Amino acid sequence: MKMRRLLSEWAGLFALSILGAVALQSSGITQRIDNQLLDKLAPLARAPMPNDIALIVIDDRSLAEIGAWPWPRRHHAQLLDRLDAAEARVVVLDVLFLEPGSRKDDAALESAMQKAGNVLLPHTFTARTNSVAGIDPLYPLPQFVAAAAGTGHVVAEPDGDGILRRFDLVFATDKGEFEHLALKALAQMGDSAEGRTERKSALIPFHSEGSIAKHSASDVISGAVLPEFFAGKTVLIGATAQGLGDRYSVAAGDVTLMTGVETQANLLSALMTNSAIDPLDALWQNTLATVALIALFASFWYLAPRYGLYAALVLIVMLLAISAALLVWARIWLPAAPAIIMIVLAYPLWSWRRLGHVSRYLDSEALRMMGSSAAPEGHRGMEYLARQVQRISGLIHAVEDSLAHIRQVIEAAPDAMIVLDDQGRVQMLNERAEQLFPSWQSQGEQTLAELFLFARASVHNEGSELTTDDGRTFLIARSHLDAGSPQPSERGLARGASAQNILALREISELRRLDQERGQMLEFLSHDMRTPQVAIIGLARRSAGMRESHDTMERIRTQAERTLKLADDFVQLARLEVSQLHFEDSDIGALIEEACDRAYVLAAAKRIRIEQHLPAEPRFADVDASLIARMLDNLIGNAVKYSPENTVVDVSLGASNRGDLQISVADQGAGLPEVRIKDPFARFGAHSSDAGPSAGLGLALVKKVVDAHGGMIEVASRKGAGTRFTINLRS
Repeated sequence: MKMRRLLSEWAGLFALSILGAVALQSSGITQRIDNQLLDKLAPLARAPMPNDIALIVIDDRSLAEIGAWPWPRRHHAQLLDRLDAAEARVVVLDVLFLEPGSRKDDAALESAMQKAGNVLLPHTFTARTNSVAGIDPLYPLPQFVAAAAGTGHVVAEPDGDGILRRFDLVFATDKGEFEHLALKALAQMGDSAEGRTERKSALIPFHSEGSIAKHSASDVISGAVLPEFFAGKTVLIGATAQGLGDRYSVAAGDVTLMTGVETQANLLSALMTNSAIDPLDALWQNTLATVALIALFASFWYLAPRYGLYAALVLIVMLLAISAALLVWARIWLPAAPAIIMIVLAYPLWSWRRLGHVSRYLDSEALRMMGSSAAPEGHRGMEYLARQVQRISGLIHAVEDSLAHIRQVIEAAPDAMIVLDDQGRVQMLNERAEQLFPSWQSQGEQTLAELFLFARASVHNEGSELTTDDGRTFLIARSHLDAGSPQPSERGLARGASAQNILALREISELRRLDQERGQMLEFLSHDMRTPQVAIIGLARRSAGMRESHDTMERIRTQAERTLKLADDFVQLARLEVSQLHFEDSDIGALIEEACDRAYVLAAAKRIRIEQHLPAEPRFADVDASLIARMLDNLIGNAVKYSPENTVVDVSLGASNRGDLQISVADQGAGLPEVRIKDPFARFGAHSSDAGPSAGLGLALVKKVVDAHGGMIEVASRKGAGTRFTINLRS
């Protein structure tokens, strides 16, 4: 797969996505979607309706009781007089008085407005009648404008879907800028002037119908409504009767119809409570969309395909959440539809391009591995895809067969085999290797160094040998699939292989043991066997011209016996290692008695008593009787040899807690020296005078015999308190 081409397509699609988001935002194509989302969320941003706003409506009942519309203006004057008497704070008379009525009624209305001093009137706009295009403000009659406290426009323009959501607080024409009637009302209130805003327009979170108390104009004129109800309030007067006034579709949770005067009241409420919503400007909208697309395309590049889908879904949810949070807590509206639409479009587009690259790459690799230089022409569509799938499927089966064959070959190998990938990670172990490294399956993917670490194995001899936790030694042989890879080394094994290779671990524990024994044998021959011979020669020379040489000859005899004992033990030990054992059902008690009898002469010479504690009934075991006899001779002979005079050597036969035969030999001597306690069964022992006159092969032979019978031997020795050997044999 050409990474450069894939990267260029990724960057191109990213740039197109950003341009698409900007185009959608600037063109307003997605405004309908954003408006629908705003309609659902706007109720969360509205503040409670202020208690100091009241509505007087010219409804159907008022028309029935007072008369048909238009009313004589004396009735409007009566309304204003009632509100003036009730000390209303501000009166917004949402009625256009564009044509004169009777002179008397007009004068009454003018007088009422002058007397109240807090009446605001609306004005509208009209198209110019001359050849110059544009609109001009259309005010009420001049006398009413003069008598009123102020005028303001009441233009309301629904969005493209016919729903009223926003108001132009300042309406600009070529004749100047004109403030909305609600801004004039805020100015007239005086102490609520802090609600005035510098914004030119505002989105309004409308309250549902009935949120503002309404009173019929006929009830107010007749005095049926108590004056105290209007005291200190801003009162809006407008027509709500059928066929009178404007009606707008508004989103107050659900889309509903609302009269013009009620929309003015909602606008005034939003300005008074600072709950009007400000749309986020285009720069910030485009910035947030760009950030979201950067995150999306980063996930496309760095994450697996399914996680790219999750990232797209998370970004959509985050954009909706940010839009809702800004609306509720900051009264700011973020239209998220452009960014969301581009995210929805970008994911399948990128998936298509990525799959196209993968398809071409797999197809080219399949053709290369099959030995073909180009795909067959004339195949397109599903037939072409089917051929691709067929080629890949064939290669997969071929690879599976090859892997199965490799697995069989590796399993058939006599050694532990480990297969590594090009990063040094362990990919395959045969059964022998799995037995050697049981943690491989439980620990998951591991490098070679980690595999050795979990098994507590160490690499030495420059990476050519491996020693396991149980003391076994393996020779490491490696076959590099990359011929240019370096040879293995301890450092290389520690950090993982850099090339694909196969490791074979061949156990050489026995070879290492034989090497060690060969070295010990040389030491034995050069020291233990040579020393007594030198002593014999030296003593013989000294006694050559002496008449009284009994003591000298005794010493010569002792050294000769020592040499003979060492040679005999050495031969027995060598035979034990190379000869097969002859097991037979033997009476262990009888073997102990015979060994004690053989040690009697040596014990009597030192006045040492050998006490036997044997069971009344014979105890039989399947053993090599000659080796057990040799073992008992060594143990009992050593006990007598290293015990002081007039002491006791205790020999007993019993049963262990597990039911095994248990043989015990204990003396009352000085105990083993510290140098022997650390490893009492060392083959040639410690060559110090503390170890007695012979530090040779006796105990090593004892240990070898016990191991050959699958038994266990324990030593308990304390300085000045003697030594006890305890042997457990299966009965």
